[in-house]
Amino acid sequence: MLKPFLKRIFTKDTFASNVATLGTGSFIGQLSTLAAAPLLARLFLPEAFGELQYILSIALILGAISTLRFEMALPLANDNSAAKHLLVLAILLALGTALIVTLVFLLDPPIIASIYSSISSKGLILFIPLILFFEAQNSIFSYWFTRTKNFKVPSLARSFSGAGTALAQTAIALGGIVSGLGLIGGYILGQISSFVWYVYMFLRTGEKIPVKSISLTGIFEQAREHKKFPLFSSWNVVLNTISRNLPPLLLVSYFSVEEAGYYAIGIRLLNMPLNTFGMSVGQVYYQQTARYKEQGIAMLPLMRSTILKLLAIIILPLLMIFFFGEQLFGFVFGESWITAGTIAAIMVPFYFMRFISSPLSSIFAVMGKQHLGLIWQLAYTLGTFASFYFTRTSNDFLLAIKVYSLVGSALFFTLLLVTMYMTRASDRRTKLKYEGSN
Repeated sequence: MLKPFLKRIFTKDTFASNVATLGTGSFIGQLSTLAAAPLLARLFLPEAFGELQYILSIALILGAISTLRFEMALPLANDNSAAKHLLVLAILLALGTALIVTLVFLLDPPIIASIYSSISSKGLILFIPLILFFEAQNSIFSYWFTRTKNFKVPSLARSFSGAGTALAQTAIALGGIVSGLGLIGGYILGQISSFVWYVYMFLRTGEKIPVKSISLTGIFEQAREHKKFPLFSSWNVVLNTISRNLPPLLLVSYFSVEEAGYYAIGIRLLNMPLNTFGMSVGQVYYQQTARYKEQGIAMLPLMRSTILKLLAIIILPLLMIFFFGEQLFGFVFGESWITAGTIAAIMVPFYFMRFISSPLSSIFAVMGKQHLGLIWQLAYTLGTFASFYFTRTSNDFLLAIKVYSLVGSALFFTLLLVTMYMTRASDRRTKLKYEGSN
């Protein structure tokens, strides 16, 4: 059993080898983050991590809609010209969004005051447009190189991002800046290192976008052809980003920045396998299922094998955190972070279901059923908000996290069932079509 699996990994352009390529870079980046975490946890107070998570949450929520998700259409573009028009469209949208957000923050309307009133410095919010922009650019180029099946480029980009962030945050802290500013500045430097790598490889691979070859007509044509992405996928991603980043925002609003900091460290270890392998599996799965659908190949066997691979990756780490979370966090991060270990243990069922079901949800885009994904995301976002809103009066933030974990687990299990049903139904239609043609 092991020998055939290893053979698939080392055979070029197989599902396993592509996931391994993407996952290796993510693993290096996440390993760098983990290696720096014990030192950073001793240099920075929980409030600093709470401020980082707070700023990141706002930036990621705003950034989720910045490109209207047109970059997701890159692997589906009919030819290179269409893909380049989509690329330019996504880049311009991200740049425009960052400029608008910057202008709004500088004008400082009352709603902006409510954002920075929860953190130590008003100046921290000016980092939001930068994070928004570089996150968007890295996502755009990641999909570009997924289209060209050059998975080594996004793999190394993720390693540069993780390692660059860890090194920058450590250097800034050792330089004496141990507030939220140091963590946020280090995060942005990590994102910039990833962006520089993408641009370098884009130019090195001979890709050019001559101004004369790009037309407004071509851009509008691609926008019209892939209109389901902004109409459904963009809101799908926005709701997904909101629901993922609501907990730290609501913890700050209903409890404190310190407790948001404990939450940030608690989920950092849980996010490692999701960021390392879950995203890699999802990206390759998206490309593979799009090709299978185009060629009329059954997708259910691929889904089943993907679920088994995901189970094999996640089960042991989550069991360790579930049973030994407090001891593990106390040993790695210091005794003052035991509460973060308690949070991590509570969130294990949630992350188990999320890790299994999230990579498979790209089937909505492949099948052109983005509206179904949007409905699920709306339910998930409302469930996340309700989990914290209805427990806020208890003054027990651990109770709020327990409810959030339970509700999220149930919703991700529902997502898994829906994606399995859709895949099976698609395979049945493909089979009937094939039999009818014969």
